[in-house]
Amino acid sequence: MEDFRHIYIRLCKDHHVDPQDCVLEKLKSLEKRSSGRAILDLSTNSLSPKTCAVLGKALAADRTFVEIKFSDCMLAEDAVKGLAQGLAFNTFCRKLDLKGNNIRGASTEALGKMLRQNKSLVSICLEWNGLGMLDSSFAAFCEGIGSSTSLRALDLRNNQISHDSMIELAASLKRNVHLKALDLRWNNCGLLGGRALLEMLQSNKTLSRLELAGNNVPSDVLKSIETAVQNNADRQAIVEENLKRTQTMAKHIRNVEHDRKLQLNDLLTTIDEQETLLRKSQRASTEQIGNLQVALDERKGAFNSLAAKLSMAETELALSEQKVSDFNSTVNRLKAEMQEMAANHANDIRREKEERANEDLKFLKEISELQDRNTQLQTKVEDLDRKCRQQQEQVYDLREQLTHAQSEVTLKGSQFEERITQEKARHKEAMRDQDQYKQKEMARMKQEGEDMERILRERISKLEQQRLDMEEEISRLKATNVSDKLNAEEQVASLKHRLKSEEEQRHVQLEEKIRVLQTSKDELQSHCNQQTATLTQLQHRNSNLQLELENLKRQMEELNQELSQKNSQTYAEVEKVKVELNKTSSKLEQERSTQSELRDKLASVDSQMSEQLLKHRKIVEEKDKEIVTLEEKLKGRDLELVRMREEEAQRVQVLQSAILNYVGSKQGVASPR
Repeated sequence: MEDFRHIYIRLCKDHHVDPQDCVLEKLKSLEKRSSGRAILDLSTNSLSPKTCAVLGKALAADRTFVEIKFSDCMLAEDAVKGLAQGLAFNTFCRKLDLKGNNIRGASTEALGKMLRQNKSLVSICLEWNGLGMLDSSFAAFCEGIGSSTSLRALDLRNNQISHDSMIELAASLKRNVHLKALDLRWNNCGLLGGRALLEMLQSNKTLSRLELAGNNVPSDVLKSIETAVQNNADRQAIVEENLKRTQTMAKHIRNVEHDRKLQLNDLLTTIDEQETLLRKSQRASTEQIGNLQVALDERKGAFNSLAAKLSMAETELALSEQKVSDFNSTVNRLKAEMQEMAANHANDIRREKEERANEDLKFLKEISELQDRNTQLQTKVEDLDRKCRQQQEQVYDLREQLTHAQSEVTLKGSQFEERITQEKARHKEAMRDQDQYKQKEMARMKQEGEDMERILRERISKLEQQRLDMEEEISRLKATNVSDKLNAEEQVASLKHRLKSEEEQRHVQLEEKIRVLQTSKDELQSHCNQQTATLTQLQHRNSNLQLELENLKRQMEELNQELSQKNSQTYAEVEKVKVELNKTSSKLEQERSTQSELRDKLASVDSQMSEQLLKHRKIVEEKDKEIVTLEEKLKGRDLELVRMREEEAQRVQVLQSAILNYVGSKQGVASPR
């Protein structure tokens, strides 16, 4: 507003014109309420031609006022010309009000020129003027109306338009296809003007509002004009509705295309993100596979070394088993020799018994003979007494020897008992060592199980971390991670169960070994008991066999020494074999446990690798399926858009044909009239 006022004042100075106070006051008032649309209202003000010329030049380049009002200003001819010349170059004003200014003659021609050049005016109000007083000037005005492409509403009430001027106006309106509202009330168009307007309406299909009250037009012509205008209004409404529909449809199509582009961009971005995620996961999986391959190679090397150690242990076991078989054969041979010696000794004793019985018979016979000869041998009593004393001395000696033998036997029995107690203590120590070894093995197995469980938990946590690093839209991986966790827990449970079963088997094996040792101990105890029994029998027989007691003692001592040596040798060999067997069995058990653990770990690693590969394949397949479905949806939407366009074109054709048929029918109805 202020700029326009400054321009107005400057132009007044340039043209040596004094600015009118009414114009300045109006511009100042507009500056104070500069809100909403800018309207220049100079109505009911007396404006000089020079002021109007300056205003016209100021309005030529103005981009402030949307509506300009000069109603009831009684503008002179030069004033209208000045305003028209300025408004011809205005590109911002939409409405012009020149009501009650007595415009006629040259002013009308100036307005026509202005309408030919102006491309922004939409509505012009020329009520209460004299545009139709001169036909020539009104013809120029009609030329301007015919060439205007922006004018939509024209008010020509009370302008003294005659039937000739109305014919000119109708001819110009035939060429104007943009004017929609025309007010011709209170003029003098008459019958000829009405017919001209009716003829114009047959070719002009855009004029949808025409007011002809007070023009002396016959009623039938007026009705025909009204029907034609109503048809134009209906047609315009249909066209506008069709235009709105086409605009809404085009907007909808643009929105659909925009949505489709957005969806396509989102799809492409998601595909890119998924491809990056897939590449990252493939890279991570390849790294994991490489690490697992390295670990697998290391485990294979360790497994090969363990296999070599196992083969060496098996060879050592075979050698130890061969040694055990050799020792068993020597023990059996010694047992056979002992049995053979016992049998020979029994035969000797039986033979001695028989000889003693024969000697007893001989002694009885001799006693009978001696009794018979007692009378004869009384002379030899002294000799016999002497012999008796000698025999008593011998008996005393034999008794002393017998007591010595008994003491030696008791001594040897105590030695055997001490040896038995030592063997029992040794057996207890062996049992205690076995229990300690068993406890150590159980602790080691528990530690290994805890380590394995910790490793599996760490692996589960790593898998959980990888799952958390992935995007939230891959929610189905949660189920797979949960299944992995459950599988890991099942593997831990199966590992615990397997370790428990192996521990039970090992416990059963140790119990079997203890039972075997107990049986061997019982056999040795029975053997010792048999030996003690034989010793007691020998002692009893030695008491009966006084004559050969020394020989028998010597033989018994030799046999006992040999037996003790052989027993000590056998015990030492058996202990060595047991120690070697325990060592080899423990080594074999450790190697078997490590081999089973390695096999389980390799199987778990292979299963995890296969599961990872299956997961990646499933993800790739799902993404391919999603891409295919989205492409099918895009194709379906394209087909739907094509179908909608075809339907819209068909509707437009149907509407055009209906409108043409309707217009043709109306023309056919109007022509007979």
